[in-house]
Amino acid sequence: MSASIKILVACHKPFPVPENGIYLPIQVGKALSSEEIGFQGDDEGDNISSKNPYYCELTALYWAWKNLKETDIVGLCHYRRYFDFHRQGICFMPDTSFPVSAIRDLDFSIDSRSVERIMKGAVVVPRSLPCASSLHLQYCEGHISDDFRRLEDIIKTTQPVNYAEAFRQQLMEGFRIRPYNMMIMRRQDFDDYCSWLFDILSRVEEQVDISHYSSYQQRIFGFMSERLFGVWLSAENKQLIERPVIYLNEKCSKRFPHRFAPRKTVMHYLREWRCAQINWLYKRDLKYKAY
Repeated sequence: MSASIKILVACHKPFPVPENGIYLPIQVGKALSSEEIGFQGDDEGDNISSKNPYYCELTALYWAWKNLKETDIVGLCHYRRYFDFHRQGICFMPDTSFPVSAIRDLDFSIDSRSVERIMKGAVVVPRSLPCASSLHLQYCEGHISDDFRRLEDIIKTTQPVNYAEAFRQQLMEGFRIRPYNMMIMRRQDFDDYCSWLFDILSRVEEQVDISHYSSYQQRIFGFMSERLFGVWLSAENKQLIERPVIYLNEKCSKRFPHRFAPRKTVMHYLREWRCAQINWLYKRDLKYKAY
């Protein structure tokens, strides 16, 4: 018996989507928009559509958790970003840009081997990206540091020991992030993850006043969830299926190799080198402190 699969495609404007039955385009923030773009809205049934400015693509995730029940595998991607299961991009890069018109030619299907592994508990995730500092410092430098401290306190006081340890390893000491809140997993794992994630975020929401934040910083819960995803994966000891991302870029005029590719490749290797250097220095400092 084949598994039923639904991958939500978070959209906020009209955009071409893959002509593949496994993909379900969903208009995020539909409760706040008067525009009808012809996609499923995240404002039906049990939803948090009105919180889209703060939760970003998580309003689609929440809608699927509460309303999309008849499926064995659930996932989330973006209208411009999809997992590449067929080595169509630059093999060593975390993502490859393609022109939007390439959507007609690219293969967005999931191979049968990956489906088998997902049904056994593996989780499809984007390739991790290096940061120039720990995810803790990176968040505090780019966002509101007090919010991170509240999140840390909630994890320490409300979660089992293995989650607190995963938080320390992944965020306080880790230097790599899995971006975009993209994933594909079996329904049972999806329900468990959403139940855990939205419980944590609701606790943060009760303690934080974001009314005076800029529109960018008000996206706090989307930012936090990108970091918390790694915590959940580590605490649950999930087997990972890392896949690069296909990025449909409006600025890209032809299929690679295009003019963005060389620059992006160099930047990627520089960031990887910097991440490795920071990790080495951090481990060296820990070694010295042990004496």
